[in-house]
Amino acid sequence: MKTIKFLNTIAIGIPIILATIGYIINDISGNYYGYALFSTILTGLIQIILGIILLFKFKNNIHYKIYFANVIIFFALWIWSPIINKIDYFTYTLIYIPPILAIYLSIMIYKIPNK
Repeated sequence: MKTIKFLNTIAIGIPIILATIGYIINDISGNYYGYALFSTILTGLIQIILGIILLFKFKNNIHYKIYFANVIIFFALWIWSPIINKIDYFTYTLIYIPPILAIYLSIMIYKIPNK
């Protein structure tokens, strides 16, 4: 469990650190902000992998099932978003779902005691 917590902390910390560096050095070109945005893709991938591991480890935990249902719903809505793009605010609400999922999984990971 320590490894999972460590990987989650690193995955969440990298975009924050890169964006902070870009802010501190006043990165006019936006390279560090771009790297921070790009690394959020890696964060999502790491969190999905960690979620799969935890789902198989704790098969009866409803929270991991809820997490994966929401991940599947997000990707389905993301794929179908251009088809149902007649509602503009729908597309913009999809932006907020990945951080909410990241926070939800992180809370579940950090509630697990170390063994």
